Amino acid sequence: MSVEAKQLDSGIGVVTIAGRLALGGETERLDAAIKGMLAKDVKTFVLDISGLDYVDSSGIGMLVSCLTNAKKAGGELKLVGANPRIKRIFSMTGVDSIMSMYGTMAEATA
Repeated sequence: MSVEAKQLDSGIGVVTIAGRLALGGETERLDAAIKGMLAKDVKTFVLDISGLDYVDSSGIGMLVSCLTNAKKAGGELKLVGANPRIKRIFSMTGVDSIMSMYGTMAEATA
């Protein structure tokens, strides 16, 4: 899995995830990216998951943890670009009821 983090001029943190979000180093890299941006006073995040192929229960737990950390800092976390398979997993697990999901980056950063 690859994780890339950047901050937009608007102050929004964008974290792009590609590959598998599963038990192990993948979840730790996402956690480190979010915590690193929180340390730089970024509070609002968009996770671009358009390249995400697979997520397991550990990955879902990490997404919820990232949402919790963002909310504790007074911010929010949005998901963008979920493919139909990931959307179905999020629907079955209830993730779609606790996280804002958007089709495009423009919608998520508006």
